[in-house]
Amino acid sequence: MEDGVLIVGGGTMGAGIAVVAARAGYDVDVVEPQSASRERGTAYVAREAQRGGDPSVAERVRWTDAIPRSSRATLAIEAVSERFELKRDVFVALARALSPDALLATNTSSLSVADLADVVPGPERVLGLHFFNPPPRMALVEVVRAPQTSDDAIERAFDAVTRMGKSFVLAADTPGFIVNRVARPYYLQALRALERGVASVEELDALAVAAGFRMGPFALMDLIGLDVNLATTESVYARTGAERLAPVGLQRRMVAEGLLGRKTGAGFYTYPDEKNDRLELPAAPPRSGDRDADESVVVVGFGGLADELASGVETSYVRAGRIESDELLGELEPDATIVIDVGDGSSDRGDVIARLDAALGPETMLFADAYATDLAACAGRMRHPERLIGYGILGSLSAQSAVEIVDATASDDALQLAQELFANLGRSAVLVADVPGLFLGRTVGSIVNEAMIAVHENVAAPEDVDTALLLGANYPRGPIAWGREIGGARLARILRRLAQAEGESFAPHRSLWVLDVEAPESAEASE
Repeated sequence: MEDGVLIVGGGTMGAGIAVVAARAGYDVDVVEPQSASRERGTAYVAREAQRGGDPSVAERVRWTDAIPRSSRATLAIEAVSERFELKRDVFVALARALSPDALLATNTSSLSVADLADVVPGPERVLGLHFFNPPPRMALVEVVRAPQTSDDAIERAFDAVTRMGKSFVLAADTPGFIVNRVARPYYLQALRALERGVASVEELDALAVAAGFRMGPFALMDLIGLDVNLATTESVYARTGAERLAPVGLQRRMVAEGLLGRKTGAGFYTYPDEKNDRLELPAAPPRSGDRDADESVVVVGFGGLADELASGVETSYVRAGRIESDELLGELEPDATIVIDVGDGSSDRGDVIARLDAALGPETMLFADAYATDLAACAGRMRHPERLIGYGILGSLSAQSAVEIVDATASDDALQLAQELFANLGRSAVLVADVPGLFLGRTVGSIVNEAMIAVHENVAAPEDVDTALLLGANYPRGPIAWGREIGGARLARILRRLAQAEGESFAPHRSLWVLDVEAPESAEASE
């Protein structure tokens, strides 16, 4: 077995890694002491071999119940449960069994690789190889470098991962590495939004899908297992101490009650119910093709989103206009029925809305960007707050099939008009409570912020962060590229409002402003 791989742990991850290695032509030994797990693993490997049309894959995988006293494998991968003491004991046994130059890798998702390296002779050969579930179908492997890991070990790991047909990113040995660190806000902000009554589980999941995520955060937590997801959050939080990454009480209570998701039949959803994989919002009503002559719509502001909205209303309404400067507000026609204020995307527009409220008749509906503008303060200055409608479009309208609409001071008629307006633009609308950042703003903003913090802390290079979230979490775009599309100043505004409401841990990192200039190439770029 001079060109072999020894895997310890034959559960879901270990068996999946065995398939990947065997497909690459490695001879694979899998150590699994539990007979039931060995049987399940053997059956899984056989199914994957049949699915891939290569029966030799199963033939190259052998199963045993204990780590051998001696092995000629050149690479060992530990894939046992996320308990440090268990992994430590496995590493001690592997160091005894393998030659001193064999690579020792852990598949841990959140524990310290350096701590494992410290328990064996030759710690320079220890590193992390974090595969994603299910390994045969997920393209990414995080190669995790501990302080002790040598350059030679890293290069050999790159070669092995490439031979296995996977893409790799290099991550420092920090809490959660890249994916589990940067993806934490996706779950945590969803849980906080649910606790605060922003919208229902179904609506929040559908909004996430509308923004491009493959699965909503609650459906995804149910698939992963609430206990597994919580354990990762607790591990990352314990190692960072950052309050923005702290576990949420709701999830802890559900885990204590045994509501773990699909595997227990109930979590945020009740199972079996296979319709929750990809929740969709109701489709926007189809347009008749006739342009609306009953409304006069004016878009106020400049930039990409203002351009998109102006183009959309020109297509949908007979009477449509555009004002690109606040200095030209006096040119607004007094019979305008809808004014959509976009502004610059990063400034509170309370003063402008107050001017419009004073100048226009009470029948004119005023739309304000709820991500940048404090709607409650704005409404408090208005004669007719019932006509104020907050909306949330994070970046490009074309990249978001649903719009958040704030259910606060607006009248029922105003909310209905808002839904009709965005239906005319081909978008669904979801009513959400008025909290800073609404749902998508606080969620995507926090993900981008965490990505920038990771780059600043030298966890990984910007391009590796984007690759990791694209391939390891199926994000619609890399978070740093996404941040550039939205704009650093806009995201900073959202996060400043969030921090004022929920604590300084949620404040924007100073490197966010780099997104409006160029890609951050190193930690120095964010200084």
